[in-house]
Formats: sequence, structure tokens, C-alpha cells
Amino acid sequence: MLALGVGAVVAVAGIGLLQLIHLITNLAFRGEFSWHEAPATFSHFGWPAIFVPAAGGLVIGLVARFAAPEVSGHGIPEAMQGVMVNQSRIPLRVAILKPLATALSIGTGGPFGAEGPIIATGGGIGSLFGQWIPHSPAERKVMLAAGAAAGMTAVFGTPLAGVLLAVELLLFEFKARSLLPVAMAAGSAMAVRGLLDQPFPMLPLPAPDAPGPVIAAGAVVIGLVCGAVGAGMTVALHRIESLYERLPFPRMGWPAIGGLLVGLIGWLDPRTLGSGYFNLRALLDGDMVVSAIATLAVLKFLSWSLYLGSGTAGGTLAPVMTVGGTTAALVAHALILLPPFNDLPIGIAALIGMAAVFAGMSRAFLASVAFAFEATHSTSTFGPLLLGCAFAVLISRVLMKESIMTEKLARDGVRVPEDYEPDLFATTPVSAVMNRNPLTVSPSLLLSDLLVKAGDEADPLSKPRIFPIVGEDRILRGIISRSDLLEVIHSDRETQVEEVALREPHVIHPDESLAEAADRMLLHGIGRLPVVERGAPPVLVGLITRKEILDVRRRRLQDELGPGLSPRLASRRRPA
Repeated sequence: MLALGVGAVVAVAGIGLLQLIHLITNLAFRGEFSWHEAPATFSHFGWPAIFVPAAGGLVIGLVARFAAPEVSGHGIPEAMQGVMVNQSRIPLRVAILKPLATALSIGTGGPFGAEGPIIATGGGIGSLFGQWIPHSPAERKVMLAAGAAAGMTAVFGTPLAGVLLAVELLLFEFKARSLLPVAMAAGSAMAVRGLLDQPFPMLPLPAPDAPGPVIAAGAVVIGLVCGAVGAGMTVALHRIESLYERLPFPRMGWPAIGGLLVGLIGWLDPRTLGSGYFNLRALLDGDMVVSAIATLAVLKFLSWSLYLGSGTAGGTLAPVMTVGGTTAALVAHALILLPPFNDLPIGIAALIGMAAVFAGMSRAFLASVAFAFEATHSTSTFGPLLLGCAFAVLISRVLMKESIMTEKLARDGVRVPEDYEPDLFATTPVSAVMNRNPLTVSPSLLLSDLLVKAGDEADPLSKPRIFPIVGEDRILRGIISRSDLLEVIHSDRETQVEEVALREPHVIHPDESLAEAADRMLLHGIGRLPVVERGAPPVLVGLITRKEILDVRRRRLQDELGPGLSPRLASRRRPA
């Protein structure tokens, strides 16, 4: 129920942020009080409008310096940091100031999309719900991810992509306890979005005939090129950030410098200003000439990287998709000169490039494919999108250790999961690995005899740490550990073991999982558990220790390494 409420609230907040961006754009570049979407231009104020982005950057720098440093950045990495480092806690001031700073940045010409900050804002709202109403850190993470998915849904009308993005970049798990609330939040946001009459689909693309081998081959080429372009964009952004570090100016003035550069580039080509959703629609139409495509690709990249590197607030999805779409369109124009590719659709190629660049830079493969489909409703592009995004991620993983989303976290020593695999401990029952013939003792055995029996083991590593005490029909009467035995070694050795045994030990059943066994050991500070049948009386059927649990992981590691491959060599082969 909370997830449904979060989805509705985030949808209203996200669409309200879009309207605020439109208002600021109209005020800053047209002097009009209007809520309608319109591109930033110089037609009203002329060349002095070059300084509008710099003014917006100056305000953002002051906010970051004196109010909330967290407003800097492009949204999603900050949400990831909240999950990985801060137990999914996002302060109230960040949830308020981040969207306002973003609206000011984009509204004054910043070449960003609103999706990243709205995702961060949605995550902040979900986190606040999780803080105001008592939740565990795991539940609070689910609420944060639900808000983030609702935020992406509110901007683009892509609920499935929002859910998959939350799974791949925030949840790092695929469980019903987290997937269902996130899906409900995205569905709720989609319903509210429809009530508020938002465009749907946001980037319509007429579905062509069923794609054949020509489009498939073109998608592979586009994916390879866009994967390399995405890696280059990521490296360039980090280099620009390091260059700003060398400036002899206070950090709060960097966004103003970046904004001035944005204004100058915008004077050369006003299409680089603002979120640029108009550019995405024009690329999908496929009618843009080659010179206009090349100019937009270069200048949009420069504007985005120079401003984002300065530490301002803004999203990456829209500008990255613009660069990816223009790159793919240029590749398609080159391919159609070859006889096999004469009929390659430029609009389809641009769509593949949009998704492929974002997939390569973020490693959110499934979310990228789902987004391209949902935003366009072009069902026939599924196959080419899978090819393009897959090859882009492949090249990205070869060229980059970290994605644009995880680079800063990795610098701080935070490891972000990339792969999702079944939990071996959760899927392996205790009965599969337990010791079925543990050393047991009789209740009437004397301590002196047990001392002799315990010392008979030749290998000290194989000496049992606990001794289950069983009566007739192997009914468990208690346990005595080696430490218990050492404590009573100086007492009456003629005492029977049952008199000093632990009568009601913690046990596990054979049909329970190794994960449950490990949890029980951790909770109670023990390393071994008797395995008993369900029901009464408890009949001993085995013993499980930490060694048997770790042996399962060892066998899995051997399966992955293959014959003749050492763990050290395998660690070099695995992607970082």
C-alpha cells in the first residue's frame, strides 16, 4: 500500500518538475510566463542570453556550497550511493533541493534530461516514506527503488523500464519482496501520468515491417560503435572533472564557468540547449541531414560533458541518447552506401544507438531495451535492440572497469554488484551436504571416557567440536561441546555427560536450506547444528557445520573455473 502511495506522489512531483522546467525555460529565454514545452532560443533576448546558463550555474554552485552538496551530479549515482552507503536514507533537504536545482539547471539551458534527477527525487520520496514510517534498511531500500521506478515512469511513460532500472541499478536483487512493490509503484505512477494527460508514447516511431538480416547486421555494427563511444564519453567526463579540479577558482564557481561554455556552444547551435527531447523526435523521423547530425553530435557532447563535469545538477539519459542517436544515424548513413544496407532505416538505427549508448555507459542492459520499446511502441525493433545493446555492453565491459554510474562509488571503495545469480545456500538443502554419521555419545557415558574418546582422533582438524547425545532410536537428548568438556575437566570425571549437556540445543531440519542454517549459526554465535527430523521426539539424522556450507561454494567455484584453471588465473579472467 505504501508503494502505491509513493508511486502516485512521485508521479505528481515528477510531472510538476517537468512543468517547472518549462516555466523557467520560457521565463529565461522568452520572458513569458508559460507552462508549455518550448525549446530554448536566442530569438527574444539575442546574444545576452548566452549568460543565462552561467547565471543558473552560479545559483546551483551557491546551493551546493551553502545548503546541500548532494544537489550536484546526475541523479542515479547519488541514489545508488544512498542504497550502498547510507542504508537507503536520503535527507529531506536533498529530496527538496535536488529537483529544484535540476529545474533551474535545465530551464536555464543546461543540456540535460530531467529523468535522472526525477529518479533521484522519486528515490528520495520513497526513502522519506521509509524513514517516517519505521522500516528496516532492506524495506527502506525497496521504498527508495519504488520511488525511483515511479520517477522514470512519470517522465517517459515507461513503467517496465523503470522497474528494470530499479532492479539493475538500485535493488541488486530479483525477489518478490522487492519486485512487487516496485512494480506497483510504477503502475500507480503510470495511472496518475495518464490522468495528467502526458504524451504517450513520448517518442512515437512507426513500426516498420519485420526486421531482417540487414537491420540485424546494422544493429551489431551500431552496438559496437556506440559501446566504444559510450566508453569514450565516460572517460572524457572524468577527465573534464579532473581539469576543473585544477582551476584556481572556488568550487562553487565551477558551474557558472560550465554554464558560460554551454551558452557559447548554444549560440553556435541552439539545439544543444535544454533537455533536447525535440532532437530525439527529429532523429527518429530520420529526415535530418548528415551535417546537422554531425554538428549536433559533437556540440551536444561538449555541452553536456563540460557542464556536468563542473559539478552542476542534471540528468544523463537524454543527452547520452542524443549523442547515441546521432552516432548511430551517422553510422547508418555510411552503411547505406554499401549494397547490402541500402534499405537500412535511419530512424530505427537512431533508436538502436540511443539505447545502445545508454546500455554501454550504465550497464543497465534490460532497462535500456525496455525503455526504447516502451518510449516508441515500435514492437519490431526488439530483436535489433537486443543485438545493439548486447554488443554495446560487451564492448563497454572490455574497455571500462566501471560504468558511469559506479565510477565515483568505486573510487570511494564501494563495490556495486553487477551480476545476479541464484543463491547456492538458499537452493541447497541441509540434507544434501550434512554429515550423516556424526560421532555421538550415550547419555550414560562418563566424562572421563568422553575425554579419552575425544582424544582418539588422529587428525586434530577432524576432531569433532560437539558431541550429540542420543538415546534409544537416535533421539537427541542434548549436546556437549569440546569447550564444555574442557570447562569440566577438573571436576568429577565420573559425572555422566547428560548431567552437563545442553538439553535444548539449536537444531536444523534436513529440508531447510543452507542459508537458514548459516543464519541460525550467525544469530546464535555457533558453528555447528544437529540435524533432526521434524516432529517429536527429535530424531538425529546428521550434523551440519560451517565446513559443509563452505564446501558448496568451493564446488561451485570449481565448476566455474573448469579443469586445470587456478583460482588466481580465473580472477584475472573475470570482469572487474
